[in-house]
Amino acid sequence: MEIEIGEVLGGGPQDDPVWELVDELGQRDWVRFTAEFHRSSHLLAAYTAGTPVGFCRYVVQPIGPDTGCPPITFEGEAVHEAKILAFGVHGRWRRRGVGTALQRAVVAAAGRQGCHQVRSHSSGDSVGNHQLKLRLGFAVHPVVRDDDDRGCYFVLPLAQRG
Repeated sequence: MEIEIGEVLGGGPQDDPVWELVDELGQRDWVRFTAEFHRSSHLLAAYTAGTPVGFCRYVVQPIGPDTGCPPITFEGEAVHEAKILAFGVHGRWRRRGVGTALQRAVVAAAGRQGCHQVRSHSSGDSVGNHQLKLRLGFAVHPVVRDDDDRGCYFVLPLAQRG
């Protein structure tokens, strides 16, 4: 099975199957979410034989403002990250390399975009996503959100400075 990753750039009819998958997996709000500090937004889709089977939406943003903190700086410049806001793979295609391909595509793009790290949050019921992130070398930081005490932030550093 060959997996192709492409960025969803427009809103034309060719993208309708991607949006159907986003809706099926209940991720439309996170795919559409915007904040004033987002520098850019990217929606990647994974295709097999031309059919979308997964997606990952990330934004490039300064590290800090999304948590209510001022931007982290290094030598007077804001340090940026790629933050994954939405990620999903159709149930039939899970554990077949689709999620790994999408996550690796985000890591590669984030490096090209000068990001210091890739970061995401995953709820406690997303055990498969936890395992995927750990396999890819992400560091993990448990966090409690509402009544979810098994959620985690995952961070993958990209750049060495100094």
